[in-house]
Amino acid sequence: MTELLVGVGGAEHRFDAGGPAAIVGRDPLCQVVIDDPLVSRQHLALEWADGRWWVRDLGSSNGTFLNGRRVQRVPVEQSVALLLGNASTGVPIQLRPASVVSPTVVPGRPGGVPETVVPGRPDGAPATVPRPVLGMPPPAARTPNAPPASPAPAGPAPQVAVVPPSVVGRTPSGSYRAGEVVRIGRDAANDIVLTDLLVSRRHAELRRVDRGYEVVDLGTRNGTFVNGQRVSFSLLRPGDVVGAGHHQLVFDGTMLYEYVDTGRVSLRAESLTVTAGPHTLLAEVGFELPESSLLAVVGPSGAGKSTLLGALTGIRPATRGTVRYQERDLYAEYDDLRHRIGLVPQDDILHRQLTVRRALRYAAALRFGADVSARERDQRIDEVLAKLGLTERADQRISTLSGGQRKRTSVALELLTEPSLLFLDEPTSGLDPALDRDVMLALRDLADGGRTVCVVTHSVLHLNLCDRILVLGRGGRVCYFGPPDGLLAFFGAQEYAEVFERVATEPEAWADRFQQHATPRTPVEPTARIAPPPPAGDPDAPGAASSRQGFWRQLAIVARRTIAVTLADRLYASLLVGLPLGLALLAHLVPGDDGLAKPANALHRSAEAGQLLTILVIGGVFMGLAGGIRELVAERAIYRRERAVGLSPGAYLGAKLVVFAVLNAAQATVFVLVALWGAKRPAAALVLGSPTVELVAAVALVTLASTVLGLLISAYVSTTEQTMPVLVGLVMAQLVLSGGLFAVAGRAVVSQLSWLAPARWAYAAAAATVDLKKVMPDPPDDTLWDHDSGRWLIAAGVLVGQTIVLLIATRLALRRHEPGR
Repeated sequence: MTELLVGVGGAEHRFDAGGPAAIVGRDPLCQVVIDDPLVSRQHLALEWADGRWWVRDLGSSNGTFLNGRRVQRVPVEQSVALLLGNASTGVPIQLRPASVVSPTVVPGRPGGVPETVVPGRPDGAPATVPRPVLGMPPPAARTPNAPPASPAPAGPAPQVAVVPPSVVGRTPSGSYRAGEVVRIGRDAANDIVLTDLLVSRRHAELRRVDRGYEVVDLGTRNGTFVNGQRVSFSLLRPGDVVGAGHHQLVFDGTMLYEYVDTGRVSLRAESLTVTAGPHTLLAEVGFELPESSLLAVVGPSGAGKSTLLGALTGIRPATRGTVRYQERDLYAEYDDLRHRIGLVPQDDILHRQLTVRRALRYAAALRFGADVSARERDQRIDEVLAKLGLTERADQRISTLSGGQRKRTSVALELLTEPSLLFLDEPTSGLDPALDRDVMLALRDLADGGRTVCVVTHSVLHLNLCDRILVLGRGGRVCYFGPPDGLLAFFGAQEYAEVFERVATEPEAWADRFQQHATPRTPVEPTARIAPPPPAGDPDAPGAASSRQGFWRQLAIVARRTIAVTLADRLYASLLVGLPLGLALLAHLVPGDDGLAKPANALHRSAEAGQLLTILVIGGVFMGLAGGIRELVAERAIYRRERAVGLSPGAYLGAKLVVFAVLNAAQATVFVLVALWGAKRPAAALVLGSPTVELVAAVALVTLASTVLGLLISAYVSTTEQTMPVLVGLVMAQLVLSGGLFAVAGRAVVSQLSWLAPARWAYAAAAATVDLKKVMPDPPDDTLWDHDSGRWLIAAGVLVGQTIVLLIATRLALRRHEPGR
């Protein structure tokens, strides 16, 4: 076996061949920590491959240099001297392979754990300092050359807990003895400090109780998990895993061992099958992807690529089969793992009207808890922008970016929570070859930096940048999975276009051929839970997968973002301001001098009042529908993604309602005042003390009801283009059923149908205020128009009730766009 000796800062570290890759960087969790500003948080990976050691730069900011040249990957076949961060003044690090006959094995020590050589030891032998092993107390610290401690008296062997599969072969980054109360959180005052923005400042407590120990969640935004299930409090057993953010704390009865998900995770799909009625969309798809890999999923249209993406991310779980995230069942532990999975859909998941930085700020505010300060969020945003080369574009509107830059901005949003797995659906769609290459190179860098990346694509221009290619045929069958350099040879093709042609024409034949050549995989049983879930009704039962971030905080964030998006879109903002003014000017085209008052001659009647009310009510309907009918469909991709990471649908709709209610009230006020400028007003009010105020209230209520009706339509249509004919049809229907054109009261079917139209009740409330029956000629026998406060209140109450019913219907319609549907 060959060891690697790493010398830095006067100390030397040893790593065994065949173990997991060792990381060198500034992060305290790295195997070799170099606390220098020139060194990135995760700068280098030291890995054994192809029978020798390799050094791989992990996309460091300042680079890795050998003999003055910046390098990305270097074999270590003899002594190698590198400089980190600068070609001349960087941090020196010496690497040297050393063959050993029989390495010293520390009992209970996992393979691949580094040893530290203490300089100046007389015998020159390495002073082995094993990392803590699950089920064994950590070794006591001892000063070099100090006499050995007296052996402990004989006694029963300590209980060794079952090692959870997700941490097998991994080295804990810390160990903590369980006391009476152990505080866990991001704040430095805690007993266990977890430096992760997904962890609250005061996140959880481990408490000693009569039955042992229990973990208690302290009302956190992202939750505390035991064996992948969210809990408020739970009794712990040896072998249980407590999860918080990217951290896992394995409990062995007396100790907690900390493991951190730094991004290097494996992904395994096991017999994924998706059916829709009699149709099979995915058929027994299985593959295994090692850590830090870039996978491209290709195939003809209708092969199930996007279906596979939904199954792998847990957004739309497979009908049968399992997805293993570092040996954890993704579907069973989705609520715990969802923040570690990033998904960039084909559509942009950021509002194009905003600048890059502002859009990311709103996204960060929704993803992180209330105790994460704006400074901390901005610092994280700056890190992500620098990683993706977007720092210079931070204050540029997203709509002005190139296609590749917009896609990288969407990737930046997902990287805010530092996901280990990143999935992208058609990220290069519509891009020219140069931008296509830029995006694929950016994904390659992310994979080299430690993430596992999966991209669904139709482009075959840069498949050589990938580690693995998965080819799907029609019916969702795997026709090939392997390295890109074996793809053409497998299909006997000269170019990628031939591969697509053959898979499209004979998917079954190629799928069968691949199964014959593929290495058989040993079936894996579903992961057994360390602790079975409590029965229903148990107070220890896991919480729901929805976010515990405050409802009102989410509502406020979405409301502020809605306002910002509206104001940033100058054309749309101008339309919202100009529409009531334009409609009000139309009211001044109505002939007559009586306005809404009774004619001076008691024997005369005037149609002017009825015509003005028709313009006011139908104008309100038009303003409401125009504002709401495109709102939800325009940001559907954004809602889907935010819902998957914990956005409350109630907060989302509530924010829309609050913003539009204020906007509609302002529009109605301007509309009525300008429309009635110089016109005579009704003589007396019924409820609100002023007839003008009552008219404004009626128009505001019908505008808001129409806005919510527009939101309902927006939740059902597929594209914004489909909204225009619906808008015209709804306005015409409201005009006909309002009662302003002709009498609807007393007419079979028409009268009952008109009760469903908000315009009918708004017109009735306005007619009651004006006392229209005594103003217009030949008034219909419509009791809703009676000049009576009770009639006005009934009409206003029905409008409020219709708004509530439409809001509930909109919430139900939004369920069509949520994870799992």
